[in-house]
Amino acid sequence: MEVRDAAPRLSNSLARAARAVTARVEQVLRPRGVTFDQWLVMDALAAEGGLTMSDLTTRTLATGPTLTRVVDRLVTAAAAYREVDLDDRRRVRVHLSSRGRAQHRRLAELVGEVEEEVLHGLGRPGEVLTALGRLGDS
Repeated sequence: MEVRDAAPRLSNSLARAARAVTARVEQVLRPRGVTFDQWLVMDALAAEGGLTMSDLTTRTLATGPTLTRVVDRLVTAAAAYREVDLDDRRRVRVHLSSRGRAQHRRLAELVGEVEEEVLHGLGRPGEVLTALGRLGDS
């Protein structure tokens, strides 16, 4: 098979895989009142602390309007808060609140179990993650 023949199948396979994993993760998030996009924002904030909306867009791949709605909901739920950047007062940083950090810890365990289950079903989890990481870095 030529590489150009594999490309549409690769794109389709990756899209289907992403949707399948998202659906499985949503199964553990939804009963706890959290959307997948909210999870991605919470996870980014837990990993790196206060991030600007631009930083969050890069890390979550959410569009600006979607990200604004997600952060607004997290702020309304007291899981996150906004703070003016001390170095550049034109920028606003988003942080997880203590409530948000506790919620993230609980959810991270559940999401981790789902991800582990998915990866082990693929046979060689380390190789899969390495290959996906290379794709994401290109």
